[in-house]
Amino acid sequence: MRTVEMRLEPQELSGTMAAMRIWLGRRRFEPSSFTCNDFGDGVLVRIDFKVAEEADAFARCFGGSVDSAHASVVGQAYVGPGRHADLVLGEIVG
Repeated sequence: MRTVEMRLEPQELSGTMAAMRIWLGRRRFEPSSFTCNDFGDGVLVRIDFKVAEEADAFARCFGGSVDSAHASVVGQAYVGPGRHADLVLGEIVG
């Protein structure tokens, strides 16, 4: 099991989650769980994957950190305004 963690700004959550759904759906990746929690001034998003390669690809695209042992907080990737759109649109189109 691999967990991808990332911290998002609250105003980016909706758009980033929509991009995640499209990205996952196009690849037919199925995370085993997904959680969102307030974390300081942002939102901590955790996505668990059964397939390590899927977690790694997701983390590369969305700027998250990957942990295979479910540590508490592995990293905090910030996806700033427009960043998720640049990364994801290239992945969706390409």
